[in-house]
Amino acid sequence: MFTGISATIQAHFGPLRFPATLALCAALTGPAAASETLLTLIAADGRQMALDMDALDALPQREFRTETQWTWEEQSFRGPLLLDVLEMAGLPGPASGGVIEFVADDGYRARIDLTEHAQYLTADYPIVTTRINGAPFALEENGPLWVMFPYDAQPELDVEAVHNMTVWQLLQIVELAE
Repeated sequence: MFTGISATIQAHFGPLRFPATLALCAALTGPAAASETLLTLIAADGRQMALDMDALDALPQREFRTETQWTWEEQSFRGPLLLDVLEMAGLPGPASGGVIEFVADDGYRARIDLTEHAQYLTADYPIVTTRINGAPFALEENGPLWVMFPYDAQPELDVEAVHNMTVWQLLQIVELAE
């Protein structure tokens, strides 16, 4: 097991495939973290994991350039793969089915049936964008997190289902009980 992680945390989340440094960066409900929580992942059974920028940066990063209907020109988007974020928190992925919901700061909610939308949740995209053009971006700029797809490289992604999943000002990913 990981050194520096309590037995309670290890039992709660089980073995993680990511390095111990990532697990140490992830703040669980309880004492306040040293840095700001950017994303809260909530399992159907109520377990929560709060991630700050260090935790998101510790995951493998993806980067692509694309133009979107929400940006005026091509931008560079960088961040961890959504599937890695879900796996780290023990939330379901497309292979296991289930339903998750993205919750944005403005109250927008996007319900994602993981089986129905599996073709849009791949080992290449979407990413949870933490940086645009190499820099973190503020709430006023649709940040600090934005679920993003490589629209230019994958024109088949230019459909309503994917547009609905392209959530900016992302605060939470919630596993919905079926």
